[in-house]
Amino acid sequence: MIQQDDLTEYSSANAYRLLVQRIKDYAIYLLRPDGVVASWNAGARRFKGYADEEIIGQHYSLFYEVADRLAGLPETNLAIALREGKFEDEGWRVRKDGSRFWAHVVIDPIYREDGRLLGFAKITRDRTEQLETSEKILFMARHDAMTGLPNRVHFLERLDEVMSALHPGQQQVAVVSIDLDGFKEVNDAFGHGVGDQLLSELGRRLKASVGENEMVARFGGDEFVAFKLIRHQRQLSDFITRLQRALTGMLRLAQTDIVPGASLGVALFPGDAIDRAQLLNNADLAMYRAKKSLDEKICYYEANMDEASRARRAMARDLWVALEQGQFFLNFQIQRAVSSDEITGYEVLLRWQHPTQGLIPPATFIPVAEECGAISAIGDWVLEHACREAVLWNLQPRIAVNLSALQLSNAGLVEKVRAVLAATGLPAHRLELEVTETALIADRDRALHLLQQLKAMGVTIAMDDFGSGYSSLETLRSFPFDKIKLDRSFINELETSQQAKAFVRAILALGHSLNVAVLAEGVETEAQRAILEEEGCQEGQGYLFGYPALLSRLGELDQAVPPHEVQRRA
Repeated sequence: MIQQDDLTEYSSANAYRLLVQRIKDYAIYLLRPDGVVASWNAGARRFKGYADEEIIGQHYSLFYEVADRLAGLPETNLAIALREGKFEDEGWRVRKDGSRFWAHVVIDPIYREDGRLLGFAKITRDRTEQLETSEKILFMARHDAMTGLPNRVHFLERLDEVMSALHPGQQQVAVVSIDLDGFKEVNDAFGHGVGDQLLSELGRRLKASVGENEMVARFGGDEFVAFKLIRHQRQLSDFITRLQRALTGMLRLAQTDIVPGASLGVALFPGDAIDRAQLLNNADLAMYRAKKSLDEKICYYEANMDEASRARRAMARDLWVALEQGQFFLNFQIQRAVSSDEITGYEVLLRWQHPTQGLIPPATFIPVAEECGAISAIGDWVLEHACREAVLWNLQPRIAVNLSALQLSNAGLVEKVRAVLAATGLPAHRLELEVTETALIADRDRALHLLQQLKAMGVTIAMDDFGSGYSSLETLRSFPFDKIKLDRSFINELETSQQAKAFVRAILALGHSLNVAVLAEGVETEAQRAILEEEGCQEGQGYLFGYPALLSRLGELDQAVPPHEVQRRA
C-alpha cells in the first residue's frame, strides 16, 4: 500500500524537477528577470562544462561570444521573448573551455499567478553536427565532386550577378568555354582512374589560377567554363594565358606523365550576346571552332559561327512536322529495386525517327524543342501515349514521365493530366512526373503550386537529375517530393572517386532523413549496384537493369505483359 509520504515524491513540482534534471540532450535553465541563472539541469552542465557553483548566480550572457555580448544580444533576446511571448533562434554559443557549438535556443517568459514576471525558461540544444552535415551537403550541391570546382548552378548564379552589375561602356564579361583535347583517348589508354586523376589535377590548377572577379567551373565530363570581368583587352589576354598554362603543363600521374591540351572559345558580353544564354552559346560555338582547328586552340566568337544556329532553326521546323506525321515513338526503361529484381517502375523515353536523318538523339532535339516552343505539344503527346500504352500493356507499378519547363509554366497542366488519366483509365498513383529544378526556376512558386495540385490527385512527383544543374536543398524543403533521382554523373564515378561516393552517401542520408526514396540513374555495373545497396539506395535504373526498348520488345523479354497475355493469365 502506498503511503502518503511516498505520494509527495510524485507531486507535480517534484516530478517536474526530477524530469528536467534527468534530460541529457537539452540544456534547460531557469533565469531570473535580469537574466541571471537561478538553476539548470544536468544537460546544461554537460553542454557547457561548468560546475553548478560556477554558473548559478551568473548572467547567462556568459554563454555568448564576446562580440555578441558587446552588441547586447543576450539582453535583446530576453526583450524579444517578453515582447513576442517567445524567442527562438540558432547561433554560436561558447563552452567553458572556449570551444564553440551551434545552438538552437528557445526562451519563454514565465509568469506568476498574479501576472508578475517570474523569469525565463531557456532551452538549448546542440545542433553542431546537423549544421556541419547541412553545410557539407550544401557545398557538395554547389561544387563538382571530382575537382572541388564550382558546378553549373554556382557558376551561373555568379555569372548572372556579374552581368547584372556590369557598367556598360566601361566593363565587359568574357566567358571562356573549355573542352579538354584527347580526354577520351586518355581514358581508353590508361583507364578511368587516370582520367579522374587528370581531371582532379587540372581542377586544382585551374582553381589556383583564378583571382578576383574570375571564376572557373566544371560543367561535367571534360567540360569547363570560366568567366572574367574585364576593362581592357590585356586583362583578358592575361586571364586566357593563365588558363592555358594550367591546362597544358605536364602532369605527373600515378601511371604516366601526360601533357594535356584544351580548346578554348571566348565570347564577350555585351558585344557578342544580349543575355547569358546567348553568351554561353557563342562561347561554345567558338570552342567548337577551336576543337576542329589543327593549329588554333583559342578562338574568339565571330558572327559567321551562327551557321549552326540556322541548322537548329531547320530542326525546329522539322519538329512540328514530326509531331503531325507521327515520327515520334516511345521507349520504356525498367527501374528496379537495388537489392532485388523487383520492378519498381518504367521511365518513358522519347525517340524521333527522322525520315532523312534517321534516329536523332533526344540530347540533340530536346533543347531545340524547348527553344522553339514545340516541347509543350510534344510533352502532351508523350503524356497521352505513355498513359495509354501503360494501360494497354498493364505496366506495374508505375510509369515515369518527364515534365519540361514550359509544361510547368502552363496553368492548364493539372487539368491536362486529369483529362489524360480519365481518358486512358490509368490510376493516378501509377503515374510519376519527373521535374528538374532547372525547370522550376522560371516561376518557382507557381510551378510548386501546380505540383502540389498534381500530388493531391495522387500522382507522385520526383526530382530528376539531382546533383547536376540546379539542385537546391531549399526546393527539397519547400516541396514534399516522393523521389530523388540521383544524377548518373555521380554513378559513373562511384567506383573510382571517393568524392562521388561521399556525395551519393550524403544524398542517400538526406533522402532517408526526409523519408524520400532515392533512385540512382545510369547504373551499368554490378560493382556500382553493390555499392548502392551497401549505402542503402532503394532503386536503380540503367543498362544493368534493362535497356530502353519498345514495349513489344520488353514483352518478349517477359518484363512487361502484352495484351493477349493479360487476358490469358486473368
